[in-house]
Amino acid sequence: MCVTIPNLRSLQGTLHASRQAGAFVRGDDVIHKLFTELAYRYKDRAGGYTRILRTRIRVGDAAPMAYIEFIDRENELRQSNPPSPQPPQRPSLDPFTRSLLSRQYAPAKEEKGSESDI
Repeated sequence: MCVTIPNLRSLQGTLHASRQAGAFVRGDDVIHKLFTELAYRYKDRAGGYTRILRTRIRVGDAAPMAYIEFIDRENELRQSNPPSPQPPQRPSLDPFTRSLLSRQYAPAKEEKGSESDI
């Protein structure tokens, strides 16, 4: 559901919040589900049951827009990916050793000589 940030405050459990959500959502079945089934699902949770993703600024009135979604939906069971193995770390070299290694693999320098065509 994409809502403005100030309208997020209307999702509380009071009668006034129910009426405000009813003015916004326009579906009695959705309001009933929000304040009964979903409220029962999250009753033991201390908070943090919604995810708010701020998306954009609305063009007409510059209102900040956001998507709001529930954290643990039934169809959102995800399998965790195993952590990818990290490549082995090379030990850091001191500056002297690094300069020796760079000279060892550097191409040979050509000498500048004066060639005369006499």
